[in-house]
Amino acid sequence: MLQSQLIFGVGCFFALLAAPLKADELLVRDGRYIHLTTDIASAEEAENLVASFDAAVPQWIQFWNLSADAVANFKVKACVIRNKTDFNQRGLIPVTVPNFPFGYAMRSQIWVMAQQSEYYTRHLLLHEGVHSLAYHLFNGAGPTWFQEGSAELLATHQGSGAETKINQIPQRREDAPYWGRFKRMGQATESGEVPSFNAVLGYQPNLTGDVATYSWSWAACMVLSSYPEYRSAFVKAAQQGKKTGPSFNRKLQSSLGKQWPILAARWRLACHDLNYGFDWNREQVKLSANDPLWDGSDLEIQVRPDQGWQSCGVRIPQGAKIRITAEGEITLANQPKPWTSEPPGITFQYHRGRPLGQLQFCLLPNANDPQAKRIDPIEVHGVNDQPMIDVAQYSWLLFRINDECGKLDDNRGNYQVSIKRAR
Repeated sequence: MLQSQLIFGVGCFFALLAAPLKADELLVRDGRYIHLTTDIASAEEAENLVASFDAAVPQWIQFWNLSADAVANFKVKACVIRNKTDFNQRGLIPVTVPNFPFGYAMRSQIWVMAQQSEYYTRHLLLHEGVHSLAYHLFNGAGPTWFQEGSAELLATHQGSGAETKINQIPQRREDAPYWGRFKRMGQATESGEVPSFNAVLGYQPNLTGDVATYSWSWAACMVLSSYPEYRSAFVKAAQQGKKTGPSFNRKLQSSLGKQWPILAARWRLACHDLNYGFDWNREQVKLSANDPLWDGSDLEIQVRPDQGWQSCGVRIPQGAKIRITAEGEITLANQPKPWTSEPPGITFQYHRGRPLGQLQFCLLPNANDPQAKRIDPIEVHGVNDQPMIDVAQYSWLLFRINDECGKLDDNRGNYQVSIKRAR
């Protein structure tokens, strides 16, 4: 939910069903950056929320490249709520606050409905805290995609209490019960409803808890903050927090200049693969508008199993016909035992409907339509299934080994790939 650049909110989907504490049993806990009032039954959970928030604030400051002095006077009054009626009756929710369904932030005050999992409650508290901090630091948080996406970015975490680490993608579904971001994104990918990067930047300030909108805003902020080429422009954009209109986006686009087509291409790849365990250190894709146009000479490259999509380093011209062959052996994982694979993959173990360890390729178009609302899903093929390719438009040719997100770090070896003009 969002009303103005000074008032921020977030939606989610489940309220705790356990019986609330009585009004005179409210728990109050005080931390360095948060004063918490709650009717959750567990004092341990309440103290954990305070410790998590206090652990997150210095990390937020570091993310924005600011000094500790920036939060010397920052402290929020937070309510984590099961029984909203009771909080209303006690005057803990001002009458000026709209009837938020899941979470709301206004300047240095935040309200969060407790969830069915401690992770999701903690995530929402951090999300609303980022909104409050944005107003404290920047007098606002920019347009919808930036304010909600950056809040999601800095609220998604691993660990809890003093061990909380922000800006961390959960490794497994079980680590983030009821969070649901990847489920909704996966549904959109399967149905061809993934928004273009420009469509995300055009989100309007009328959100009412749409998990898909929050998820794609988060993905956009991840792409911008995870690639070194974009990160400084993204961080600098936060300083323009009072701007919520088109000028915010225009300035960001201007600062990135000719990088925009590369950004759009990387967006398509990220949206295809984002899932639990996704590791940006391994999934950053090397692309350049200056990659030379392939002249038809033979190419030999090595494709590693511990990295995501890997470019052959050239752009393939429209109308080209190419033939791909591959050989070699890789090892996937060590436990419960090493899996050895050749380019066709391991046909008794599958991921996303294809053999584990399979050498895959895709053609990623150089051009993109800036007016498009949705992106075309990338078409992934097994090299052995389609060794000869007709290239319909100018494209990058990318390869990867088929394996699950979060399971690339212990892979070893490589495939040797040969790319030749088809005769």
